[in-house]
Amino acid sequence: MQRTKIIDGYVAREILAPLGLGVLLLTFALVTARLLKLTEMVVNHGVSLSAVGSLIGFIMPAFLELTFPMAVLLGVLMGFGRMSGDRELIAARACGISLYRLAMPVLVVASAVYALSSWLAFSVRPWANRALEERLFDLTRTTGSAGLKEKVFSRGFRGLVVYVDTVAAADGTLHGVMISDARNPAQPNTIIARRGIIIPDDASKSITLRLFDGSLFGAEAGRNSSHVTSFRTYDLNVRPEEGLELGRRSPDEMSYAQLRRTIVEARSAGQPDYEAETEWASKFTVPFTTLLFALIGVPLGLKPARGGQSERFGLAIGLFFLYYSLMRAGEALAERARLNAFLAMSIPDLLFAVLAAWLFLRSATDRGDQGRGVGDYLWDLIERLERRRELNP
Repeated sequence: MQRTKIIDGYVAREILAPLGLGVLLLTFALVTARLLKLTEMVVNHGVSLSAVGSLIGFIMPAFLELTFPMAVLLGVLMGFGRMSGDRELIAARACGISLYRLAMPVLVVASAVYALSSWLAFSVRPWANRALEERLFDLTRTTGSAGLKEKVFSRGFRGLVVYVDTVAAADGTLHGVMISDARNPAQPNTIIARRGIIIPDDASKSITLRLFDGSLFGAEAGRNSSHVTSFRTYDLNVRPEEGLELGRRSPDEMSYAQLRRTIVEARSAGQPDYEAETEWASKFTVPFTTLLFALIGVPLGLKPARGGQSERFGLAIGLFFLYYSLMRAGEALAERARLNAFLAMSIPDLLFAVLAAWLFLRSATDRGDQGRGVGDYLWDLIERLERRRELNP
């Protein structure tokens, strides 16, 4: 019993180190994809670095939901690959320790990560998304005029191009305003006004560009016609997510109880909210991937890798990309009412569950070819192409 506990701790430590490194690297990669937009917020909108840091913090739970399953797969592949390469797993199995027993600490670690991922999905992410929306509104309200530079065509609001001749330093009043509104491609408008102000609306979480003494030049693409309207006061409403383009859809901001209530009420009214149903299903299916990836990683980690750990890293990326593609396909089917939301979101889980069971059972019963790894087929193809090139210079 004592020896088994020592082996459990040893296996857990072997997968925890690459798992933690995977979480850091993968999360950093996702944040890096947003750096361009965040940098633009600092440069063009006058947003402080501390405010950008708070936005990253609110976005982080959504990132971690994706990185946790992939980090578990990466940790198991790297850990078991290292132990397999040093023949430690062969020695353990020669001493009578089955693969089922060796996989127990892996499942314990994966279960802990699964619980953490579920907590993020059910509690933390909805709260973070609500806080993100409120923070975006505050930033849009306080830095809206700061983001509009004098004598510069600003694209800070999605679908709008705003030009301001001067911005009053005292109260932020806009003078000499020209706006191109292309949010509705069928009816694009151009607005010219002598002056304008930015008014926040706390109730609807939006802002209003109130323009004075100007004209609106509109066009209707379908009728091939145009019109001109003069106004003394004209209000142009903009949602805060349109200003900073980081808004979240409303089902993401609901708690589990609110989500269920929304789904039931929509069904009772005869107008199902498929987006809410898809979000509800994803809260169960996405975290469950952690356990499936852990089971898949054990037999794949036993396979030799001619490309070393980099090959295993590429394999983890490929498997996660496959899962993500299937998840997006299921999401599209659910939101378009082509398939039941829970069944559609379970498509990748079902396929990966079959793959995990098949691979694990073959390895546990020594029916698989332990001498060849997944990457061998790729290397064989590369070598075949090299030989063909040498024969046909």
